[in-house]
Amino acid sequence: MRLIFTLTVFCLAGALAARAQTGPLLPYKSAHWKQTITAKGATPEKSLKVEAELWYLAPDRVRVVRTVEGKAEVYLIKGATALAYEEGSEVGFKMPMPQQLLDLLAQIAEMTTKLDGWKKSKIGAETIDGKNCDIYGFTDSEGGQSVSRKVWLWAEKKFPVRLLTESQGQSTLIEHSDVELNGDVPASLFDPPPKMEFKDFPAARSTAR
Repeated sequence: MRLIFTLTVFCLAGALAARAQTGPLLPYKSAHWKQTITAKGATPEKSLKVEAELWYLAPDRVRVVRTVEGKAEVYLIKGATALAYEEGSEVGFKMPMPQQLLDLLAQIAEMTTKLDGWKKSKIGAETIDGKNCDIYGFTDSEGGQSVSRKVWLWAEKKFPVRLLTESQGQSTLIEHSDVELNGDVPASLFDPPPKMEFKDFPAARSTAR
């Protein structure tokens, strides 16, 4: 099985584990959007671009689909557990969510909780795909390093349409498009294929090809 688990798919920071115990991951009953992540490293060899499609159903279900070399990789997330498989395969992975990934998935929820603190950091406004967005720019500290962030927040829905992070000559741009909030997202989207076998990730990884 060629499926490779990768954190970059989910770059949507915060404490999702605690949030999952106290309420929904996101402040919507459901959501669906497409995502493009463009990461530029210190050298061209460390740069990459990832495209994915995501669905969310309150309180804690997430489905992520990305296509690699013509094959769809699917990730089904519920709480702190993930199932990962390649469409058409018979075996998938079952794994606990790494803390780094939990933090990344909490990013959109964090947007709504930090708005009051960001009001003084508003630096402009821009319309993206017909959405009126407020632009916030600020600096955080991560691991002792200064990190510059810019967020284009859809003013009406409080949803981040674009996020830019820059630090030490490296940058990550996350863009969200075709955003649908509180629409009809079938619960069946978050069910794994019937009869598929899921192995614990450490054991499955040793036999993956």
